[in-house]
Amino acid sequence: MKLRTQLDIFDHDPARLAKANRDAAAHALTDVQFPPAIRQERHDHYMAEAVRLEALAALCSSNPAKAA
Repeated sequence: MKLRTQLDIFDHDPARLAKANRDAAAHALTDVQFPPAIRQERHDHYMAEAVRLEALAALCSSNPAKAA
């Protein structure tokens, strides 16, 4: 299944969203409004989501012939 062939009015590109989650993870470690333990929890959450989205992006682009 290739996401780019479907109507996606919100542009949910998994690769782009994974990069955004990696950026958020990096920022989460420096958020001064949270204590260190919460910063790490937030970082871990964003990284797990980035890994999930990267796997989805790989799945979507692995075999475009099957999308038809």
